Amino acid sequence: MIITFFIGFTVFFFGVSSYILDKGSKKWNRTIGRIVHSEIKERTMKDSDGRKEISYRPDLEYAYRPNGQENEIIGKKLFPYFEFWSPNKKEIKAISDKLKDNTQVYVFHHPKKPTKSCLIVGHNYYVYYAISAGMFFMALALVIWIYELSEDLTLVMDQITAR
Repeated sequence: MIITFFIGFTVFFFGVSSYILDKGSKKWNRTIGRIVHSEIKERTMKDSDGRKEISYRPDLEYAYRPNGQENEIIGKKLFPYFEFWSPNKKEIKAISDKLKDNTQVYVFHHPKKPTKSCLIVGHNYYVYYAISAGMFFMALALVIWIYELSEDLTLVMDQITAR
């Protein structure tokens, strides 16, 4: 039960901190860049039963010049902090189709670290999965704890019986 709660709290904390960082990245500087390379990466994993699970993510490279610098910087991130693999190929294909080579895009970069960049800020909905999973495991631990307490009802019965 404690391990379940700890796992839930850790995942929940990861999700909330990711959410805060993602929302904070909305204050990053914005410049215009262009897509240099775009394709879909595929990863195949097997679960314990030997079934294949396929997930996808866009593999991007974009060039940009922060604050009018002469040298171009190459960025690779769609989201500012955490990239996630998705089983939804249709969604990843739609992203990849929209971000073809030589497409002009807005690039967001950190004001103090211009090499830290991404294309989407403040909309990483994957963090909601982490927050929800963390809440689920914490609730599961709470339900188990309540169930364990309810099994010990005989102690309460001893308190109310008159002898």
